[in-house]
Amino acid sequence: MRDMRVAIVGATGAVGRTMLEILQERDFPLDELSLFASERTAGTRLRFQDRDQTVGLLTPEALQGVDLALSSCGSAIAQTWVPQAAERGTTVVDNSSALRMEPWAELVIPEVNPEAFERGARVYAVPNCTIITALMALAPLHRAAGLKAVSLSSYQSVSGAGAKGVRELTEQVEKLRGTEDDLAHPDLDVLPVGDVFGKTIAYNVLAKIDVFDPESGFTFEEIKVQREAKRLLSLPELDISATCVRVPVPVGHSVSLHATFERPFSVTEAREVLSIAEGVQLRDDPSAEIYPSPLEAAGIDDVLVGRIRQPEGHDDELLLFACGDNLRKGAALNAVQIAERLALDVP
Repeated sequence: MRDMRVAIVGATGAVGRTMLEILQERDFPLDELSLFASERTAGTRLRFQDRDQTVGLLTPEALQGVDLALSSCGSAIAQTWVPQAAERGTTVVDNSSALRMEPWAELVIPEVNPEAFERGARVYAVPNCTIITALMALAPLHRAAGLKAVSLSSYQSVSGAGAKGVRELTEQVEKLRGTEDDLAHPDLDVLPVGDVFGKTIAYNVLAKIDVFDPESGFTFEEIKVQREAKRLLSLPELDISATCVRVPVPVGHSVSLHATFERPFSVTEAREVLSIAEGVQLRDDPSAEIYPSPLEAAGIDDVLVGRIRQPEGHDDELLLFACGDNLRKGAALNAVQIAERLALDVP
């Protein structure tokens, strides 16, 4: 498919705006672009290709005649309009968590499971931003040596909770400015607490993203990461566990990974594999103080991977650290890359 009628749903949010930027950066082949949002931000003017466009109101009829829709709205809204649009002939690339495990929707990271395009679908789901960062590092290693198990800890930026999460961090840092010494013995009752994170996020880390599952004790963010990894890698029996943590970083998710493989796998071989992996930059030179950080990953398309080590006495295991921009590769860029594959009709 080329020269399509394209729409962005949720165009005024952080991910929607990033989608708009990336479509322009990558010269996406479209004839016509429509922008949609909720009542709260419909009417906003956004710039694309040197002209301003008015964001329309998303209604059931709004996408009539649209060939491809890129969606960045909440799960509850996506569950309603995405299947309806697909039934009317629109192909949808959805960034919400609503449809990722539906058998009729394809969950895709183009560099990880491109075979998903061969099956054909009307709905393509963008995975969780944390598992995208993790699998950009792990998938090339899996292809080389076979992944058996992985233990994952995440360090997720506040922008993962949207613009309101960034505002909450900024406001709390301002409120605490000049009182940093007091945080050695804080009065918890007077610390700033916002509606987004539930505890103070400034100068703190929170081992809770989404809500707790009362049965397992995992958060639903951790459950999503575990389920989606198995589907993306076609490894339903993968032994995987996750601990997801919010950190006071504006943009950029990081993951610490402990992976076990089906055969001995050296640090040297792993570096060789990652040095040529698509969408990955190897940042792993301890002697030169080179290793990934989220600020270095912010604003770029590639996932940074480094700190590659081997636990003593375990030649089939590796430890590594990866960072990616959660607004770009973790959301908007991955969606546009899916759209590009569809536009080029690459199987």
